[in-house]
Amino acid sequence: MGTQESVDANMDVDLMGVDELRDPSITAGKLLGQERAYFYEKFDPPFFILSRYDDVNNALLDAQTYVEGFGNGPNFVPAMGILSDAPHHTFIRNLIQRDFMAKAIGDLQPRLETIVQELLDAVAQKPTWDLHDELSFPLPVIIICEILGIPTDDIQKFKVWADASVANMCTADPTEYAEPLAQMSAYILEQIHLKRQSGSSDDLLSAMAHAKQDGEYLPDEEMVALAGQIFVAGNETTTSLISNLVWRLLSVDDLWGEFCRGEIEVDDAINESLRFDPPLLGLFKTTSRDVEVGDVTIPANTKVMMHYGAANRDPAAFAEPNAFKMNRTGKKMLSFSVGLHVCIGRELAKLEARVTLTALRERFPQLRLVGEGERVGPFLFWGRAKLPVAHQ
Repeated sequence: MGTQESVDANMDVDLMGVDELRDPSITAGKLLGQERAYFYEKFDPPFFILSRYDDVNNALLDAQTYVEGFGNGPNFVPAMGILSDAPHHTFIRNLIQRDFMAKAIGDLQPRLETIVQELLDAVAQKPTWDLHDELSFPLPVIIICEILGIPTDDIQKFKVWADASVANMCTADPTEYAEPLAQMSAYILEQIHLKRQSGSSDDLLSAMAHAKQDGEYLPDEEMVALAGQIFVAGNETTTSLISNLVWRLLSVDDLWGEFCRGEIEVDDAINESLRFDPPLLGLFKTTSRDVEVGDVTIPANTKVMMHYGAANRDPAAFAEPNAFKMNRTGKKMLSFSVGLHVCIGRELAKLEARVTLTALRERFPQLRLVGEGERVGPFLFWGRAKLPVAHQ
């Protein structure tokens, strides 16, 4: 069960089709059998997709040609917050990166361990429980809220907002999620104003609220966008990383048993999960000029999807790419991007997964799936929105 079947590479790619939503490895197989720059016409506006490891890696490293400032989704949106280009991106990244440096992340481990144990205590006596709803979602939400310095008293409210934010990236109708996004923006703006009124403190939102550029506070709209980006990025991918990894370990042969017996290193499992099941199947850039990729010309001002899911399964980069296996050597998976826009929260995400998986195998070695659960909705993301399990 750790190996995906081959697909007919000559078939049209259908990112939002039932089969490819259910199993994105089908998309990867199709893309890797097509031209290096695949023109996808089933979305308005249409876009190109890069799928080969070297093409995606090189594009991510070329921040002048493949720019960030029109959004990471297929729709064109204004540059704001971390979704911007230099020099503004440099200013923003310097503003927030102190909370995501290695030492700052390492200092969070005891707090993460406490949260995980509390979450596991809450399900210890349940005959079945949902690993997404009761563990992999609340953990990163709680910790990113604590980093930002905002209350965690209504976690379900945050779940609605996070779901709306990721779905909005992929929708053909930008008004579809306007109401929950407006609620999130109003909440964040209120928190920013409270930070400014109460004076400086050590949390990240306070640093953002008091930051000035050329002697002026950053505009409220930008602060709201940046805080929203940090909040969503700080929980969505980590949630799916944890859920995907547990799902695979429980689905493939005796991997959960090997993991619980200490025969599989936690970091090996995390890295292979990120390669095989990237929480983000890809992100978009926009071309600043005409680009030649193989025999295809991608025009300027065109959206291009960097398909991490396909690049991570490129046989030119990974031996047996469609097998879920540990102790891999060779190239580095691209799931956190590379270059100027490499994911700033990657070490936090891996630490959260490491703490969670370590606690799970110690407390619930008899953990098992109760059905396959449900996939997250948006085509750009890959994870389990529901993952029912039992441990007794």
